[in-house]
Amino acid sequence: MNELNYTGYIEADLNDESLAELMEKGTSKILSATNENEYIIARDEHGKEVYFKYKKGRYELVKYPYINSVLTGQLKPRNPQQYCAMDMLLDKNISIKLITGKFGSGKTLICIDYAIQALENGEFEKIVFVRNNVQVANTDALGALPGTELEKTLPYVMPFADHCGGVDGLMQLIHDGKLEVIPLAFLRGRSIRNAIIYSMESENLTKEQIQLIMGRVDEGSILLMDGDIKQRDKAAFEKSMGLEKMVSALKGNKLFGYIHLVKSERSEVAALADLLDE
Repeated sequence: MNELNYTGYIEADLNDESLAELMEKGTSKILSATNENEYIIARDEHGKEVYFKYKKGRYELVKYPYINSVLTGQLKPRNPQQYCAMDMLLDKNISIKLITGKFGSGKTLICIDYAIQALENGEFEKIVFVRNNVQVANTDALGALPGTELEKTLPYVMPFADHCGGVDGLMQLIHDGKLEVIPLAFLRGRSIRNAIIYSMESENLTKEQIQLIMGRVDEGSILLMDGDIKQRDKAAFEKSMGLEKMVSALKGNKLFGYIHLVKSERSEVAALADLLDE
């Protein structure tokens, strides 16, 4: 189980009759989706995409999703997988939301923009940012960092700052009590209510660490996670395969939503990194 074979969606080319059955009855004689919250990226005979989601034994039409906030502006999906991911994030019936994908696919941008929009809309009191303080593999350790707890963890929160107005925007959220930064090591024993618990780069978590984070979700809170299993930085995470086990165990649960992004949307230059794997 070293690959995430389940992607959270099925792609299908449908004729007019099959598409009409989906639209009118919410059923299909062709599609085989059986997992709750699984998406269908359907293409009609002209190549136009129509989106559905499997809910309570039926296929529901998915309307065009977008995210909009004062801090981050408006975000629209750039590809079919982002379309599904954004709808999944906006689904208030899903409490554990996971997006995976390679670098540049937009997983972190989408997650942070959604979290900030939900915060601005008053759906949650704060964002609780949790990240394992893992450095890049095969680099020298920085040693004991000076300063306060926040100053020590700030370097690990900078990917969040990239999407919320830089360091100034990040520090304003913290100052206003809208963003709480908790090192993974200090999470045990916490019970977090009315918050978005956000775990970035979750490929660097063991199964036990994921269970620890999940166990902090109390009344009114949700868990938001992103990751890329190809960017793991330690053998312990390769061995544990935390994300794979999470998806395998939770797929089909009504409280769990998952989408794997496949296309890099960062830049043509960033996409060149893929050529090194060939």
